[in-house]
Amino acid sequence: MESLNSQILASSIVLLVLLTVVVIIYFAVSSSRAKKQKKYYEDLHRDLKKGQKVAFGGGLYGEIVRLGTETCDIKVKSGAVIEVSRYAIQEIVK
Repeated sequence: MESLNSQILASSIVLLVLLTVVVIIYFAVSSSRAKKQKKYYEDLHRDLKKGQKVAFGGGLYGEIVRLGTETCDIKVKSGAVIEVSRYAIQEIVK
C-alpha cells in the first residue's frame, strides 16, 4: 500500500510540473505575439499619410484624404468620404 501511495504522489508531481511548463510556454508565446502586434499597429498608425490606400478589418478599402489625431477621412470607391477612427485601419495597401 505504501508503494502505491508513493507512485501516485510521484505521478501527481510529474503531472503538475508538466502542466506548469506548458502554462509558462503558452504565456511566453502569447506575450511575444502581443508585442509584435502592438509594434505593427504603432508603426502602421505612425506611417499613415494622405493619399495612401488603406484597408479596414471589415473588408472596406479606401484612400486617406485627411488625417487627424483621432479620426481620418477616407474616400471610398463610390466617391463618398467617410470619417473613421484612425485606429480602425488594419493595413496600408501597397
